[in-house]
Amino acid sequence: MRGRKKPEEPQEEGSPAWMNTYGDMVTLLLTFFVLLFSFSTIDAAKWEEIVNSFTGLHVVAITELDPNMPDYEESDNRFVITTPAPSATPPPSPAPAVPPDMNVNELKERFDELYERIKNYIESNNLGYILNVEYIDENTILVRMSDSAFFDSGSARLDEAAKVVLDEVCGMMEEYTYLLQVIRIEGHTDNVPIRNALYEDNWELSMDRADTVRKFILDVSEIHPGLLVSSYYGEYHPIASNDTDEGRAQNRRVDFIIESLLKN
Repeated sequence: MRGRKKPEEPQEEGSPAWMNTYGDMVTLLLTFFVLLFSFSTIDAAKWEEIVNSFTGLHVVAITELDPNMPDYEESDNRFVITTPAPSATPPPSPAPAVPPDMNVNELKERFDELYERIKNYIESNNLGYILNVEYIDENTILVRMSDSAFFDSGSARLDEAAKVVLDEVCGMMEEYTYLLQVIRIEGHTDNVPIRNALYEDNWELSMDRADTVRKFILDVSEIHPGLLVSSYYGEYHPIASNDTDEGRAQNRRVDFIIESLLKN
């Protein structure tokens, strides 16, 4: 009897028993998530935005579609109509109209009056070394600020004394906003490379200075934000040679381009 071998246990056929438990668990999880999905709702507008961001096309689901209709395709067992996405640039707004109680000649006279007021302020306060005003054309006034008096070197922080001057000019523009189409605030620098803890290059410095002036105007006046446009040019729109100290000083500036409603 001792020499008798114990019979071998029968081998299991097919997959191991634990696979059945695992399969049941996965099936239950799938059922659970399908149930959650059936209770959820999809925001059609958001879904269209997501699709549009990937494809550049608007996708509109429809319930029926004539197979003979042009410009259709079948995707994921659904019919969709594809239409070109709208342009990223909105259509230009119509130019502001001349006030109904004012004719063209009167508007031009008031615009000239704004120019004369700014000019007289500069002359009476001996500010010609930091501030200048001139006509670009009969419907556009240029007010030019020298950066040496308005900003610290390599910085976009407005000098306190300069704020007083800028406040006065803003007050004048505010009185005539009903005549204006736009006030462009342009930042400019010389071509000397800059790289400090605040700015990587002259582009960033000119951008920050223009935007600092824009924010200051909004803080001290009631000029409508829609009239203000800030832009930056770095060293690429010089008005003098960058080969001399005097030329570079002229190039470091912030310009106001004030356009009347008569500007085309």
